Amino acid sequence: MVRPDSPHNYPGTLGNRPVAVSFHAAAHYVSLRLLEGYVPNEKINLVSYGSPRRRFEAMMSGEADACVVMEPWISLGEKIGCKSLAEGHYLGAENASDDMDAETFAAINRAVARAIDRFNADKRKYLHYMIDAPDFAAVAAKYGGITPEDFHLPRLRYTKDTYYSQEIVEDTYNWMVRWGLLSESACTANLVENRVAAPVHAHVE
Repeated sequence: MVRPDSPHNYPGTLGNRPVAVSFHAAAHYVSLRLLEGYVPNEKINLVSYGSPRRRFEAMMSGEADACVVMEPWISLGEKIGCKSLAEGHYLGAENASDDMDAETFAAINRAVARAIDRFNADKRKYLHYMIDAPDFAAVAAKYGGITPEDFHLPRLRYTKDTYYSQEIVEDTYNWMVRWGLLSESACTANLVENRVAAPVHAHVE
């Protein structure tokens, strides 16, 4: 995302220009995925600003040419005329410490699954939780705020547990190694533990 008056209208002009992200988080990885198709790797200039608020403010102040943020910051930016140059989606992951018992972990995931069903049944009903978050609300108020009607609902994609195929795991591992985000000595088998069974496809003759 860039400011309304930005000269940038597509990712290819961001070579050597500072792009605000949060290192070793979704914004970092998605940025690389989106930019590497337009800009030579050596010209990608990601700068870590931490929180979405700091990234958004760095973009608006001109300290960074662009920022990578998620909702509700995208909707706020669009409402005030900012331009979205590219969008990417990613798979999240549920993390738990080694000492968390299986029952607790399963209960958490059941609660998440119920929340996903409720949200997908009526997305606008729950968007106030994003809008009312203190860090976001403080910035949004400067620009007149936003309402649930300002969101582009198809952008909000929440799904239940998804199986990570071995191909996806290996492709992601190799991509991270190429970018120096992961040591080659790391083993993919130790990085991902699938607790969701592989899909069974019926065979019909």
